[in-house]
Amino acid sequence: MKMNIAIFKAINGLVHECTLLDKIMILFSKYVPLVFIIGLAVLYLCGVHRKDKRLRCIAISTFVITVINLFISYMIGIFYYEPRPFVNYKVNLLLPHAVDASFPSDHAIGTMSIALGITNHYRIYGRILILISFLVGVSRIYVGHHFPMDVLGSYFIVLISNYVYMYVLQDKINEGYLKIEEFLIKYVTLTK
Repeated sequence: MKMNIAIFKAINGLVHECTLLDKIMILFSKYVPLVFIIGLAVLYLCGVHRKDKRLRCIAISTFVITVINLFISYMIGIFYYEPRPFVNYKVNLLLPHAVDASFPSDHAIGTMSIALGITNHYRIYGRILILISFLVGVSRIYVGHHFPMDVLGSYFIVLISNYVYMYVLQDKINEGYLKIEEFLIKYVTLTK
């Protein structure tokens, strides 16, 4: 616990040292997770536009594992309350935040879920997204919202659930999605 607090203070202690770095960290913390979601939607729409089942399945599968991971995060937050750093410590808080559970970090879980979902199919793009997700995690510490272990624990949750999902659910989700899509296309065609 002492190391967790020490690392937090080292990262969060950089706030107000460089205005540009503060703005970059706010950008990563606040807006980059939204860019991940938009990117996933664009991937799906590219699959629709190109009539590429594979792209659509990658987007749907990645969306499903992200929702599963965010649900896991929500459930952990209900049953285990770890106070945010600003609740018990004097911190440099760059952005206001609700006083809810600090563990796990939804931002880290969401961005890493999407990054790993893409990595399963496109290694180069996925690795870039993994790096950006790590920057999002650091930014959450920097702005004063999470301890380092909140972020690392989030990544650990995603790693385990992604592994289980890939080997247990992914093919079933893809098959189910394609059946629903086929049904909807037939239904739309019949009603025209």
